[in-house]
Amino acid sequence: VLESIYDPEFPDTSHFRSGQGCHSVLRRIKEEWGISRWFLEFDIRKCFHTIDRHRLIQILKEEIDDPKFFYSIQKVFFAGRLVGVERGPYYSV
Repeated sequence: VLESIYDPEFPDTSHFRSGQGCHSVLRRIKEEWGISRWFLEFDIRKCFHTIDRHRLIQILKEEIDDPKFFYSIQKVFFAGRLVGVERGPYYSV
């Protein structure tokens, strides 16, 4: 659902999505910049918990009218994790 709505909005310089990835971004860098000696890589996984989930849901509701979708999204967003379980699955609380 999200990909069909938002993927067309991404510029062609966005990678790490369907049909894009490490190789496509490296190819593009080489084509546009030539040979580089170094690159910076950022990992934003740890930023997920800082997202205002209520605001994100409001933004998504401007484009999507599907109660089942939002039920599923809210279950994912607000699921807890068992204490002491390292890299274990998420559970509803």
